[in-house]
Amino acid sequence: MKLNDLKHLNSLLADFTWFGRTFLQTGTGLEWDAIGGRDYFATAWMEFFKGINDGTYHRLAEAITDAPYISHFRKEVEKRLNPLLDQLDAMEVEQGLHKIKVRIDVEKFKRYETKLRQLSADGIVFDIIQDDDDIRDSYFIDGDPDQIRSYLMYGIKGVIDRYTSAEQARIRELESKLREMETVVQEKNHLLNTRDLLHQDQDRKVKEQQDEITALTERNRRLEETLSKYRQEEEEATIAEIEPSAPIKDGKLRMYFLYKLGFLDKTIWNDGIKYKHMATILRKILCGEMITQVSALRYAKLFNSMGSTELKHFESENEPTVLNYLKSVCPDMDFPKGKFVNDIMRRTNRNER
Repeated sequence: MKLNDLKHLNSLLADFTWFGRTFLQTGTGLEWDAIGGRDYFATAWMEFFKGINDGTYHRLAEAITDAPYISHFRKEVEKRLNPLLDQLDAMEVEQGLHKIKVRIDVEKFKRYETKLRQLSADGIVFDIIQDDDDIRDSYFIDGDPDQIRSYLMYGIKGVIDRYTSAEQARIRELESKLREMETVVQEKNHLLNTRDLLHQDQDRKVKEQQDEITALTERNRRLEETLSKYRQEEEEATIAEIEPSAPIKDGKLRMYFLYKLGFLDKTIWNDGIKYKHMATILRKILCGEMITQVSALRYAKLFNSMGSTELKHFESENEPTVLNYLKSVCPDMDFPKGKFVNDIMRRTNRNER
């Protein structure tokens, strides 16, 4: 609400309460000689009786109870009207109809003439002015002080009731909104509690899943370690022992074995090799696939050509393979590099001599 609204309301209240305060000052509306008017063109009694008869007082009450004022200025209105209402209610007033004598200054007749004629036309003043020679200083109005007071009090009570009832209605409206807000808050709190419970359940499930993932990860790690250990052991076992189902299939390599080992000539075998070792080695070699006579002859010539570049190249590439194979077949026998047959040493010795 703007300041101009408060100023306008105070102006309306001043005009409205003027009627009650004037009624008190005039001895319940019977003595008007000492009361000055507010309007240049009218006396106090002219304004008063015209206002309570033509609806001016009622219209002021309606203007004060206009909706924009009610919700903001209840205390202001009650502060201005309650004391006046109490004074009017406490005063003693005469009962019944009285002929109230009112006066004007005849020298100011022209100033008041229009208002006087209007009051006469409205039946408020019963002395009808005929012409300029008929000007008089006293007029008479029929009025009932008790009824006038009741009318003034009725208007004041109506304004206060409107503000009070509007205030109560506003209070009830606010209380209703407050209850609605409380309901909304309760619903929101319920939803928040439900959400918190859901979050707690989700957090619990996430924690359980994380713990499960951690456990599975650790389990997989242990399994990988175990599998790695098994693979290593299996590889070591494979290296340490070649199964009978995996004989030497390369014909040229088989002939190289026969050449290097001297086949059945015990004189060229390592002294540490027993008959059981020779039998095991030869059995393993001979379990491979058969080769043709032509290939066997070609390989036999190759492996007896001691100065052959091809033989030297073949020996440099395959001697470690032969050594490792012999070690895998006979793991309890030592085969030093370059000494797994006597023939090599004997030939070397002969060449040196």
